[in-house]
Amino acid sequence: KREQGHLDILVNNAFAVHDEMSTPGNFWQKPLELVDMWQVGLRGSYVAAYYAAPIFAEQRHGLMINTSAPGARHYVFGPAYGVHKAGLDKMAADMAVDFRDYNVACVSIWMGALMTERMAVMIASDPAKYSFLASDNMESPEFTGHVIWGLYTDPKLMELSGKAVIGAEQAKVYGITDKS
Repeated sequence: KREQGHLDILVNNAFAVHDEMSTPGNFWQKPLELVDMWQVGLRGSYVAAYYAAPIFAEQRHGLMINTSAPGARHYVFGPAYGVHKAGLDKMAADMAVDFRDYNVACVSIWMGALMTERMAVMIASDPAKYSFLASDNMESPEFTGHVIWGLYTDPKLMELSGKAVIGAEQAKVYGITDKS
């Protein structure tokens, strides 16, 4: 606020990724440090929202996005990951209730698999295990940014507040395509 005078969009996208998250085994066979993603992702998102909330409330407009994934509802990588993603969805739902009278939307967006630099390194590190990921179905990191802008400029944004939306489905609604 001091720098720009206002805040339009807050994107909560922090996540502590551990290589062991995707290794075989049950949750008790993996390092306990996997729960760090809760401290980084959930707590970090809550703290950022806490400090953004007064700005949004004063402006009576804004969009808070939590980047989530289908792992919020079905098994992916184990309970540490699932709890993290489900927590982000629940946070958006509950914060939307508090923000409703201020015209501030809170949305959780489910991103697809992203072809990040980290993902490219992971695929290269064990092609036999991960080569199936290197497909045209991977999303670019920029894709979600375009979808978030579509949400922000959507006159019906408040109807989506409190919901978890699938980024690829919203992209179709807004006519957004990923880079080829």
